[in-house]
Amino acid sequence: MSRKVSGEATVAELKELDDLLATNPELQYAFNIVEELSPLPQMKAAPDADELARKQKGLDRLQAVLDEENTRPVRKMNTGMYKWLAAASVILVAGLSLVFYVNRRPAEQLVQTSHGDTGREIVLPDGTQVILNAGSRLQYDSAALSAGERIVTLYGEGFFKVKADENHPFMIKTGKVDVRVLGTVFNLKAYPEDNRVETYLLSGKVEVAYKNKDKETRTQLKPRERFVINLPAEEATAQKQPVARLMKPKENEMPEDAIAEPGWMQNRLEFENVTFEQLSNELERWYNVRIEIKNEKLKEEVFSGAFNNKPLPEVLEALQYTLQFKYKINKDANLVELW
Repeated sequence: MSRKVSGEATVAELKELDDLLATNPELQYAFNIVEELSPLPQMKAAPDADELARKQKGLDRLQAVLDEENTRPVRKMNTGMYKWLAAASVILVAGLSLVFYVNRRPAEQLVQTSHGDTGREIVLPDGTQVILNAGSRLQYDSAALSAGERIVTLYGEGFFKVKADENHPFMIKTGKVDVRVLGTVFNLKAYPEDNRVETYLLSGKVEVAYKNKDKETRTQLKPRERFVINLPAEEATAQKQPVARLMKPKENEMPEDAIAEPGWMQNRLEFENVTFEQLSNELERWYNVRIEIKNEKLKEEVFSGAFNNKPLPEVLEALQYTLQFKYKINKDANLVELW
């Protein structure tokens, strides 16, 4: 990590680091800390014993952050990685800065999942359980959560089981939409690239707040209700306002006392009234591919459907029955072209 920041890493080392971060997303927090230190001063003389001790103290603090029990599923660094990072930090004089940075932000946590990686579970310090879908990020302050200030930030999709505490409501920020809950089980989907926020309440009560015509609008959901907000793109925010839709539960859909899991947790891809552009984002996250739509008219076509653990070619072929288009899959480039 330090060699990359200093510009000394070889091509092979850069690839090794990328592979490491891809297979161990929890190490991204450590890398963010190291990266924040750039540009680092170059060593002009061999470090003395006191300087080495300060560096080791900084690394010990970093290790303590990663090992904190309340940041599951973060795993302890393996010995080889720890020694490699320690050796690299001796080459770069970063000890004092690292100690200062960790002391300044000891409780801030980031948990994220890569594309194709679903079902990562986290137990927050207040007892709330969260399961993240692919391509998602959850940020929170563990000290604040423990003290009763229950605020987290979500970019992506998560299934929440919020521990009840009437005196300390739980708040989820997604950028443009805030969700306020008490003791509740619900699913929240808020990928920034989709310009769409979906809240599906399974039990309890949630309140969704968003700006509409420069005024804050609040909507409370009942169990089995789904609330969808289609947000305008950044470039069209001044001209367009969010379009919200509250969907009531279907008759005899499920017993009221049953707690169901969303489709993605059952390995089922579900989508309802989404544009082809939004669906392509979903397919990218689900199948870990990159999709290029070369026909602009296709982007605005609307789809609804569900697929149970189907490979990507079968999904594309099924969509062709609804809308005529052609596609090409380039496995070497991990790319799908649509026109």
